[in-house]
Amino acid sequence: MMRANPMFWLLEVETYDFDAGVLKGAELTGKVMIISSQLWSLIRGDNVMSMLIGPGIFKGNAVIGNRRVDMVEYLSGLMFDPSQLRVSEPLPQVDIVNPEVIDPLEARKQEEIVTIIRKVIVERGNVLPGNVILRHQPNASIPFTAHALDLAKKINVSHVSGVQRARFILAGTNGPMYKPFVQHFRKRGFINPERLKVMATPFGRFSRFLDSEVMSDWMIVEKAGVDDRIGVEAIRAEYDDVLSQISRAQDKYIYEL
Repeated sequence: MMRANPMFWLLEVETYDFDAGVLKGAELTGKVMIISSQLWSLIRGDNVMSMLIGPGIFKGNAVIGNRRVDMVEYLSGLMFDPSQLRVSEPLPQVDIVNPEVIDPLEARKQEEIVTIIRKVIVERGNVLPGNVILRHQPNASIPFTAHALDLAKKINVSHVSGVQRARFILAGTNGPMYKPFVQHFRKRGFINPERLKVMATPFGRFSRFLDSEVMSDWMIVEKAGVDDRIGVEAIRAEYDDVLSQISRAQDKYIYEL
């Protein structure tokens, strides 16, 4: 499998009934910045989720009534339901329809980024859909087929390439989020994902990396047939790969403000 260079993803988040630790059942709003090679598709049983995997940060606030708490969480991943797209839904969870994608290594064009943002459909039994990306038959169980629907017409990717422009975007309005991210990175705070949180919007909480309810048994669709690891092991391997690439080209990702 050919490795892609990691990119900065900046996404608006708005979700309800979220366990924010100090406030449970809160309205959570803010922004996520995460460095991920691509948007991954996860399958577990009949459930399909999307995930960005890599070091990141959430900065925002949680609100219940007149109580408001400012929040900063360091992340190893962002998991969300791909059906909760911000098109006409009044309560979107993650705005993946209009992401800001920053490629400091100028690895990809806008069209290539659009192709990795797609909806994955899972069907059980012997089906013949187009654009098959995975066929799998668990032991003594009904086979299932995963295929993709192109969402390019609904997605507006703002792609920024080059280190200078990346610095401008990250140090500008995103500076209050990027600065603590850099400080945490320099303190080696992203070395161990087990000490970070996964922002799991379908589960309504910031979960531990080893939380079995959130992280166990997921298959990464795009790695099927290449990597047979699943769940925490598969996600940890991808996280480590991303972190390794960032470390090798640290001057392209980590800037002084």
